[in-house]
Amino acid sequence: MRPVRLPGPAKGLRIGLFGGSFNPAHTGHLHLAETAMKRLRLDWVWWIVARGNPLKSDHGDFNARLASAEAIAGHHPRMIVTDIEQQLGYSYSWPTLLTLVSHAPEADFVWLMGADNMVGFHHWRRWQDIARLMPIAIVARPGVGPGARNSKFTRTFVKDRIAEAYAPLLPDLAAPAWVYLTGPLDPSSSTAIREGRA
Repeated sequence: MRPVRLPGPAKGLRIGLFGGSFNPAHTGHLHLAETAMKRLRLDWVWWIVARGNPLKSDHGDFNARLASAEAIAGHHPRMIVTDIEQQLGYSYSWPTLLTLVSHAPEADFVWLMGADNMVGFHHWRRWQDIARLMPIAIVARPGVGPGARNSKFTRTFVKDRIAEAYAPLLPDLAAPAWVYLTGPLDPSSSTAIREGRA
């Protein structure tokens, strides 16, 4: 097993893993993390800044993306921004998550994802294995309608969805298990920020 230094305490804790390019990070990302933390009753959210995104051509400078995530979430007492994927040298979520689970088997991890990413989740490498590795919380995002709720992921794992009212139980459940969280939305967009529209 590859040695790794965990971003923070893990044993016996409920931890949301929030991966992303964060190119740049914005208040919408923070809103998603805070929503998941509150609704799932998480102890921590670890922001995993992606080393690169195989599905995107413009990754942006890693250090700039890491700094933008720190600027948005670094002040939060229960959020940690980590470069663990860069340390490990991985460009895909699957080996990163598998490494974290292997090093912290007594943590209750939940993968956090915006509904905008759920639409294309089936293009991710070993996406079904990710869904079977840990529970997933999907948070509503502006402009994402029925397509997200009818994605290949939701159809494949339709029997594993739990009602939103039971969201606090998600970290305790064995995967596959997932929930779709609705609520107030933050319209911020990394693309709009990069294009000078925000």
